[in-house]
Amino acid sequence: MILRLSIVAALSTLLSAQTPPCISFNDANTSTTGSLTAYGFAGPNAYAWQFTPAQPLVLQSAQVYTGNTFLTGSGFMTLEIWDTNFIFTPGQRLGGGTFRSEISLGVDWHGANFDTPVVCNAGQTYWLVWREPGFSETPEEPGGVQATTCSWNGSSWQTQATSWAPKWRGFCGLLDAQGVTPIGLGCGTSQGALPGMFTNHAPTIGDTDFTLEACNFPAGSIGACVLGTDPSWVSFLIPGGPVGCELHTDLAYVPVVTTGTGANERAQHSTGYAGHVVFPFPIPNVPALAGAIFNSQFAILDLPSGAPLPFVVSNGLRFTLF
Repeated sequence: MILRLSIVAALSTLLSAQTPPCISFNDANTSTTGSLTAYGFAGPNAYAWQFTPAQPLVLQSAQVYTGNTFLTGSGFMTLEIWDTNFIFTPGQRLGGGTFRSEISLGVDWHGANFDTPVVCNAGQTYWLVWREPGFSETPEEPGGVQATTCSWNGSSWQTQATSWAPKWRGFCGLLDAQGVTPIGLGCGTSQGALPGMFTNHAPTIGDTDFTLEACNFPAGSIGACVLGTDPSWVSFLIPGGPVGCELHTDLAYVPVVTTGTGANERAQHSTGYAGHVVFPFPIPNVPALAGAIFNSQFAILDLPSGAPLPFVVSNGLRFTLF
């Protein structure tokens, strides 16, 4: 009994909780209106919520409280930060990332890492932009703090007559969670994007839907999901790789993956969103696996980089089963 308690205590130390957001709105509870977005036949929907930081921020990731349990086997969502134009609607995209929407995730906090750190100045107006395929649960809190809300009509942003009380979080670091820790950073692609690896699942025993994913890689390319088991691994620069590319894991298993080519958030999972990559990692219902540690990282071919070993990589992700 004493040994078991010692193991549980040691495991709880490894399973750190999610880092608090550096900016958030209506995220103290899980209350929503329960309404769904419309399914527009012209394409995915896009909504934007205005925010003004009280202090300088460098945002690297974001989450929104939503889910899509209606569309079967398809769908992605994108979160971006935009600045403001002269008519006080979203102006230019500053950075963002895309994640896969899955029925198994339900309605919860879901998000992605950005393709570049986004500097937000204190007192300046910005927008969180959410693009989704339709029939998604709206991230609105009944009676919450409202924010000026815009929607995309296919050609321009329009201010909505009724503002939402959006439920979202912005982070000044890469996404983490209980049992999930990012390792280092990725390296820039030939297109100037910074690939980001994350998961919207918890690495719990018996989660056969557990999935690793990343965004902002070259579209329609091939590579690998590098997996390892050495918790003491020290990252190092990859010889012959593009500038700044580091290996964040040992190479115990290196399965082949491909990046998506879909044009928007309604891409089928089999096609994938452009530059997005997934690797299913089903966790069996074996209690003895609790405490097992895995390292992971995506490496994708980027021939235009001109490097002798032209593979760009994401940040690493270490996850502990619990």
